[in-house]
Amino acid sequence: MACNVQLSKALVKLLRHDAMTRGLHLTKEGYANVDDILELSFFNSFDEDDIERLVDRDNKGRFAKRRNGGQLQVKATQGHSIRLSDPELEPITHSSQARVVLHGTRRRNIDSIRQRGISRMNRDHIHFAPAEHGAMSGMPAKCEMAIEIDIEKALRDRIKFYKSENGVILSPGDRNGCIPTKYFKKAYDLKTSKSSIMACTKS
Repeated sequence: MACNVQLSKALVKLLRHDAMTRGLHLTKEGYANVDDILELSFFNSFDEDDIERLVDRDNKGRFAKRRNGGQLQVKATQGHSIRLSDPELEPITHSSQARVVLHGTRRRNIDSIRQRGISRMNRDHIHFAPAEHGAMSGMPAKCEMAIEIDIEKALRDRIKFYKSENGVILSPGDRNGCIPTKYFKKAYDLKTSKSSIMACTKS
């Protein structure tokens, strides 16, 4: 089990962030040949079956796979700091496509978010879960707070949102790479469902 967790973390990091610095070729959709991955240090103790089994069993939908000329290829479905030329994202043009949009975070980040909004930092997009509560793709496993976004208001103000292959909602934010607090509906504790002390500015 520990081995699977280590492999999963290493594969996520490689496909989302480190492929170029480690000399791994990605297609324009973000796929890498598994044979090439297995040539890299750390991964050379695994085989193709290990990678395929990991992708198949990943219940968060973080990976996708395909066969290209018999060659197994895998990719990360979202969360890249590597800029891909052809990301497979579905534009969201109406709030009915994503009725509940939640951003998960730790309590320690609330003060910063209250002051600056939600920042995409060094990634292309800010991540949101498309449903309430529970461990789901788009909601970090260790998050303690959820911030619900008024996506209807944000779309009216021309902030872009997309849906990734595994259902995660993504947004590049405004011109500063942020979702300002005026687009927050509410914030609450995921365990107790009680509203947080963070004031959600509606202006």
